[in-house]
Amino acid sequence: MVGFIVTAAVGFILLLVFLIFDGILDAVHIDFTGSGIFSGASLGGLLTGIGCGGIIGTSQGWSFFPSFVLGLFVGVAIAAVAVLLYRVLKKAEVAEEDISLDRLIGTAGVVTAGMQPGARGLVQLMYLGSPRTISFSSNIPLATGESVVVAEVLGPELVSVVPTTPTFGRTLE
Repeated sequence: MVGFIVTAAVGFILLLVFLIFDGILDAVHIDFTGSGIFSGASLGGLLTGIGCGGIIGTSQGWSFFPSFVLGLFVGVAIAAVAVLLYRVLKKAEVAEEDISLDRLIGTAGVVTAGMQPGARGLVQLMYLGSPRTISFSSNIPLATGESVVVAEVLGPELVSVVPTTPTFGRTLE
């Protein structure tokens, strides 16, 4: 029983370390296929399951071999969940070029805090599927609620916008 307890503890620690600190542990990443099947998290899940299943079997009075087989079934199930989580997390990763603020050019938004020329206002845009409020500047006055389009990215928290609706006599420079 002590062997199963140690196996479960080591496996659980491995599982937590590889799921929580995955980015830090890329140097010891053992999954060459990219599928997550041979990842550290799946190994930790397998060892945790073997230990927990073995503990359950032994506590029911089973001998070592049936307890180990039960642990193997539980371990494969936990490893499968770890692989599934790995794949879900991999799909959620965004490529570095997809995060570039230059992708904001042409994005439509709504002014949430109007401004006069030479000052800054706030505009709400959709960026990477989430609403984001960012500062903007414009050569013409814009009122709260106006629809605008990003014309240029001036900095990490500043864009230049132009209105998408008729300007009603305002000049667009």
